[in-house]
Amino acid sequence: MRRRAVLAGLAGLAAPAHAQQATRIEISGNRLLWNDAPLRLCGIAMGDPVYIRAGRSLDDYRVVAQDWGANCVRISVHPGHWRYDPVLMAQYLDTDIAAARAQGLFVIVDWHVIGFPDHYEPIPPPEWGLPPDAYLSSIADAIAFWTSMAQRHGDDPHILFELWNEPVGHQSHWVSDGAWWPDFKQAWLQITAAIRPISDNIVLCAGGRWAHDLTGAAADPLPDPRTAYAWHVYPNEDRYDADRWFKSLGTLAANKPIVVTEWGFCPSCIDGLAGGPTDFAEPFTQNVLEALELSHTAWCYSPGATPALLASDGQTPSDYGAFVKAYLLALRDA
Repeated sequence: MRRRAVLAGLAGLAAPAHAQQATRIEISGNRLLWNDAPLRLCGIAMGDPVYIRAGRSLDDYRVVAQDWGANCVRISVHPGHWRYDPVLMAQYLDTDIAAARAQGLFVIVDWHVIGFPDHYEPIPPPEWGLPPDAYLSSIADAIAFWTSMAQRHGDDPHILFELWNEPVGHQSHWVSDGAWWPDFKQAWLQITAAIRPISDNIVLCAGGRWAHDLTGAAADPLPDPRTAYAWHVYPNEDRYDADRWFKSLGTLAANKPIVVTEWGFCPSCIDGLAGGPTDFAEPFTQNVLEALELSHTAWCYSPGATPALLASDGQTPSDYGAFVKAYLLALRDA
């Protein structure tokens, strides 16, 4: 089924109509299905309502749906913001989710943790303006958050739950070997067990190495039948290896659905995000996303969060954003 047809079918859906929608995302082998037809989620990671999206209009969701050709967005929440005021944070999330759903968009809700308890617990630089515990979460914190999300949004099958943004066993471990997967797997089992009595929405689970290493999941997948896997890909991972991306997937892509919930490049950067169309974006989109027909959301719809899809005016696509916009429009119109 063409993505245009999927979008057309969603165009008339408004967020309050959840209870009337019997269709849900299904998993068949390594594919997502909607109405018994293949569903490929292709869109934009929007950031969180409090920090990255501070001061931005909800009209952004119309823009990415209509002008950029997205059929999916990823909306994040920092654990530190949630702990500070869970009631207010839930209201912010509800507002952004409703704006996205009003445009017929699928939504990935992302618990935006970096690290893992008792392993790696990073503190953001003070100049970022985030609380020191912004990225930190206990398993109990995650269970409380996802229980709340399941209660608030678990009746809308267009919403997927990304349980943990970027698990990290050790900050210097840049090898895809599944080293901490047993620890991560036990956590995802606990969190999923809290969600399932309330909601059967699709959950997305990540591996280690900042969500890039899925070899552990390939060897020992989660038992929940409504689990797909999140993958993050940036230019620096195994930059000079010929099989740079496939070595981190293992055999997972042949057996389970994978959603690349973050990918991108930064032509002007000098760090691990440094890359351009020729040396990163074209081979990655053509040889991985298209070859494997993976779902994906590009990070990040912002003029400041790197890699930035928007230029400094906050509206015009950056050079990177122009690449992503053209890619999404081509997929929509294919």
